[in-house]
Parts: sequence; C-alpha cells; structure tokens
Amino acid sequence: ACDGVVECTALVLAESCAEVEDRLTLFGILDEIRPSKNGETSFVVYAKFEGCEHASDKERRAQILITDEDGEVLLESAEYSVWLDGTEEPVTIVAAFDLPEDFEGAEGVLWIEAVLDDETLSQTVVRLHDRYSV
Repeated sequence: ACDGVVECTALVLAESCAEVEDRLTLFGILDEIRPSKNGETSFVVYAKFEGCEHASDKERRAQILITDEDGEVLLESAEYSVWLDGTEEPVTIVAAFDLPEDFEGAEGVLWIEAVLDDETLSQTVVRLHDRYSV
C-alpha cells in the first residue's frame, strides 16, 4: 500500500515574477547568477509540490534553502504551510532572495533546495559568476 508520495516536480530560478489573473509568470529564467556591483542582486525561486492520490490532507512545512558547495546554509526562505490532497491541484511557492553585498566578485556554485518537512525533495545548482558566460 502507498503511504502517499509527495514530490517537488518543479524548481526554477528566475529574475522576477508576476501574478496576473491567478496565473504566475516567471521572467528571466536563470542558469547562473552574476552578483551586482551595486549590491542589489535579487532573484526568485519557484517550487511546485504534488502528491499522489494517497497523500493525506495534513499540514506540511515547505522551505527553500540556498547553500554553498560545503552544504552550509547561506540563505533560507520563510516556512510555508503546505496542504496536499492527492485529488487537488499542486501547491506552489515563490520565495524572493537578495544576495548580500559580500557576494560581489564571488565565484563558485550555489545549491538551491526545496525542502518539505525537513527533507530535501529537489535541488538544483546555479553557478555564481562575476560576469555572464557566453
């Protein structure tokens, strides 16, 4: 018997987003981040959670974490209350982040993690560049 599988079926970084008529649009999908010289490097992370038909309708806690190459948490979103019932629509969250000024000139990677009830369901990596790659 299935205990109710819950998955993160989308994890996307973008420059910004807007909601019009209950539909979310992401602008400028990111595959790398270039810290701004003026200290204002912002982006959003979109995550979509879905449960199978056996997923119980109970409260779960979702969060987006930004970690470095060593797994140290650098930034974290607020916790979101997520209610999944397998017969309903998926649940989406959007978290906005601002990189601190000390990221200017940084190189390396950032790990973006979608966490549900303290378990990482999905993760992606984004390069941190001092200039865009072509």
